Amino acid sequence: MSPERFEHLLTLVGRLIKKKTTNMRTPLSPVERLTITLRLLASGDKQQSLSLTYRHGRTTVCHTIRETCRACWQALKDVYLRPPNSSDNWKKIARGFYDHCEMSE
Repeated sequence: MSPERFEHLLTLVGRLIKKKTTNMRTPLSPVERLTITLRLLASGDKQQSLSLTYRHGRTTVCHTIRETCRACWQALKDVYLRPPNSSDNWKKIARGFYDHCEMSE
C-alpha cells in the first residue's frame, strides 16, 4: 500500500479508532492500530505473531484488530461497498459474475 493510500485511509478511520489517554495507560495511536490491522489482513499472520512483532499483548492486538476492522467497515461501507439500489444493477452484477465463471471454465 502506498503511503498516500495509507494516509487517506487513516483520515477516514482515524477519528473512529483514536482512544483517550488516561492515567492508567497510553493507548496505541491510530497509525499503529491501522498498521497492525493492515498487516494482519495483508499477511495472514497469527495475532500472536503480530503481538510479538509489535510488542503488545495478545489481547490488545485482538481488540485493536476487531475495533479497527469495524471502524473501516463503518467508514468505507457507504462509499466503496454500498449494495446495488435497483434490480437492474443486481442483474448487471449477476451477468458479470456468470460471464466471469464461464470464462474460467
